[in-house]
Amino acid sequence: MKRLLPMLLLAPLLVACLGSAPPVPRDHYYRLLVPMPAEVSGAALLPGVMTVEPLLADGLLRERPLLYSAGVAATELQQHNYHYWNDVPPRMLQDQMVTYLRRSGAAGLVVTPDTRVRADYRVSGKAKRFERLVGDGAPKVVVEIELVLQRLSDDALLVVDTYSAEEAAENDSVGASIDALNRATAGVLDAFLGDLRQAAIGDTAPAPR
Repeated sequence: MKRLLPMLLLAPLLVACLGSAPPVPRDHYYRLLVPMPAEVSGAALLPGVMTVEPLLADGLLRERPLLYSAGVAATELQQHNYHYWNDVPPRMLQDQMVTYLRRSGAAGLVVTPDTRVRADYRVSGKAKRFERLVGDGAPKVVVEIELVLQRLSDDALLVVDTYSAEEAAENDSVGASIDALNRATAGVLDAFLGDLRQAAIGDTAPAPR
């Protein structure tokens, strides 16, 4: 009993300390839902099948935590605690690109390599920036993606460019930044589609069989 007495006396103090601890913040998960263009009917810009590869990415961009930096020129990149994408950004971007290009009539058929369909054109690229910009004036986001459109019959590069878009967020909340990242990604895809349209006008290769 003498040995148990100090422990019994300390028990209420331990319970009081644990009871006063703040609750652990819950995790938040976000989808990338890019605003889509109006669905286009009629002839596709490019004949045949277009495959969209998963984007490449370095380091933290291959992970699910939401990223932020102090500004456009900031050298330090950080991960948010408790705020995650529902998938890694390269796969989310691939999924949204496929839907975007299908709706815009970019090709007769737009697929991913998983379908194992023989393709006539390939879209590939690399995600370079996909983050919140905080602590540098009004809250905003930046998206930067390098995209390549290649004709596979002769390996001709029809489009090669790096597309960047900044978008202001309505406020400094994470949710507002997610909305802004969706809009900025749409701006990048719209710019790529414009170049794809110009490449299709100048594409004089025989139509795929």
